[in-house]
Amino acid sequence: MKHIHAMVAAAALLLSGACSQTATFSLSSPAVKGDPQTGFHSKLQSSGRIDAAYAAGDKEPLNTKSFPFTWRGLPGGTRFVALMLDDPDAKPVMRVFKMPGESFIHWTAADIDPAAGGLEENASAAGSLVQGKNSSGSVGYVGPRPPSDIPGDARKPLVHIYRLTVYALSGPTGLKEGFAPDEFERAIGGKVIGKAQLLFSYSN
Repeated sequence: MKHIHAMVAAAALLLSGACSQTATFSLSSPAVKGDPQTGFHSKLQSSGRIDAAYAAGDKEPLNTKSFPFTWRGLPGGTRFVALMLDDPDAKPVMRVFKMPGESFIHWTAADIDPAAGGLEENASAAGSLVQGKNSSGSVGYVGPRPPSDIPGDARKPLVHIYRLTVYALSGPTGLKEGFAPDEFERAIGGKVIGKAQLLFSYSN
């Protein structure tokens, strides 16, 4: 029995070591500027505020104009890139309105050519990406639009931190247009060899 426990412990140690081998690289965007801010729920720290041109509002309730960004230093062996943009600060609001999930998904895309070096402005509308459904139910990018308050709370602007996560993948996901967030998570499983995040803020 001790031998079995030792084998299990060794396997767990090996697995944790393998997980720690995920490489890091860098992300940047000319659309993110200004002072860092802290998310009201997540307490995550931003690297700046996203330009309002890429956010949603009364005039553009579902702004689909995605922001430009670049990546640098992808690990060797990267064959494809995938991304997810989510809002972990939306969790309390999602509970109030009984929406599923732990964060609001603004954008997912998969099987991007790593040689592109990034995505240009409005890439979501270009028709060249394999994109999934966001939490609004549409396919592609939907801009940030944090509420001005939570029902029942004092009225105040809420700073939300948005999390762009880019994954370096060792192989294709095989996902089709309109895939769901849970399909995305399953499809990248076992293929992630590198990961980078860009955190930015927005408040209405």
